[in-house]
Amino acid sequence: MDVARGGQGLITVARDDAVVGWRYWQVRAGRLRSVTQRHIEWKPGQVLSARCDGAGHRAPDSGCECGIYGSRDLENLREHGLCLPAGAVAVGRVALWGRVVDDASGWRAEFGWPLALAVVPELAAGSELDATIAALGDYGVPVDTMALADAVAGVSAAILVNQAMAERASRTRAD
Repeated sequence: MDVARGGQGLITVARDDAVVGWRYWQVRAGRLRSVTQRHIEWKPGQVLSARCDGAGHRAPDSGCECGIYGSRDLENLREHGLCLPAGAVAVGRVALWGRVVDDASGWRAEFGWPLALAVVPELAAGSELDATIAALGDYGVPVDTMALADAVAGVSAAILVNQAMAERASRTRAD
């Protein structure tokens, strides 16, 4: 769906006309998780439905920050990479529909479904990369890799590389 840039407020979008955004996911045990709401797991074969834990109203709401997020494009997403956790990360496109809040940098939606995923190899330990890619195949969407420099911008990328190196060193010492 072609949605005008920014500030359109709350719109209703049919699933067949879903807006397509970009987002990050944390990958734990082969499953996608929200990077900000870590208790939220995107289950393979199931549409994710947003809910507002704080105010208890229907999500999303234009007066709240609830909803399933998607940035307008990869460049916009890269600018917000500082919120990424250490460990395996996927970046990809997401279909968003239902009640949708059209914000300046992207959308917040009632329903979401991953359309394509890319694992960032520099953030997945060597042997974990192949297993992570295979497990994400359960989502039934294309899964590829994307270099950290393409997935995350500037300082955020450097921080994530240092976190990944520290995590690997810690595991090596534990062995």
